[in-house]
Amino acid sequence: MSELYLDTDVDAEVLTRVAGVLAQSPYSLDELQKILRNEVHPVLVPNLCSVAPVWDGFDPEWLAAEIGAHLRRPWPVRWWRARVMRSHAIILWHRLIRRIASARRRHH
Repeated sequence: MSELYLDTDVDAEVLTRVAGVLAQSPYSLDELQKILRNEVHPVLVPNLCSVAPVWDGFDPEWLAAEIGAHLRRPWPVRWWRARVMRSHAIILWHRLIRRIASARRRHH
């Protein structure tokens, strides 16, 4: 999901690629949505507002550590960070959900 927060265009090709990876995960659509909105989005949305944003990929170890740190923060802080530019996560999810479901149907 981190690819959705790079300083690059999130076009149909990117969405299809990300959806394909998510379709192969063991998580339900509901769980994937929660991961996007409550873990990935709060940690990576600042990249979309950065003066010098990341465009070539996030280090997986850094990302895992940042998500872990985010999840250890007090609930009010986690809630607030999840609300920053919340519409972006909602729009991304709506663009992904059908692609994920379609990819799962093709693979099963």
